Amino acid sequence: MLGLADDINQRGDHATAAAMYERALEMSDDSPDIHVRLGKARLAAGNAEAAKEAFRTALTLDIENAEALLGLGTAQLQLGEVEGAARNLQKAAPELDTRQAWSRLGVAHALLGQGEAAQHAFAEAVTLAPRDPDTLTNLALAHSLAGESAAAVTLMQRVSDSPLAEQRHFRNLILVLVLAQDLELAASATIPDMPDALRQSLIERAQRIGEIPDPVERARAMGLAMAR
Repeated sequence: MLGLADDINQRGDHATAAAMYERALEMSDDSPDIHVRLGKARLAAGNAEAAKEAFRTALTLDIENAEALLGLGTAQLQLGEVEGAARNLQKAAPELDTRQAWSRLGVAHALLGQGEAAQHAFAEAVTLAPRDPDTLTNLALAHSLAGESAAAVTLMQRVSDSPLAEQRHFRNLILVLVLAQDLELAASATIPDMPDALRQSLIERAQRIGEIPDPVERARAMGLAMAR
């Protein structure tokens, strides 16, 4: 049943997979591994509250389970429990040392207004995935939040030059350029498949974000990608 549930989960039917993991738990002794799988499926299905409970149960069975800590922190982050998320992700990230763990920790720090800690976490993620555009973008946004515009622009130009760049990355390029006060380049940079009206709308939105005085609210408005 676990193998079938894993296969269904990988195919994208997360709700069905979660139900099968629940059935597997009924048929076997409590296993932190199964609770972690259940939590991940619930997260993927968009049920962060139920996922949090699954990860908490896994931790009652194995308090040192780093995957459960990562899952719990991720669920808390999605639920807006940012301080709790940072606390748990701070423990999970060095233990797992994965792009996902460091990126999620970086998001938590950024949403708490902890710019230097966010930069450190995102830099660790970039070390592990130096070509991943989302990871590079998050580091660029952290630099931008800290007022380090030159570093932010350099990273976003690196992202925009990548064949992996998508529309969301070009949107963040405009955001970083506007926050760096380079409106001319924001208006003229070559961006594929972006109508002029959309570009102007993004520039105006970026200007509004730049006017937000509180760094925590500015970080929330900027939006940082949680790595899958």
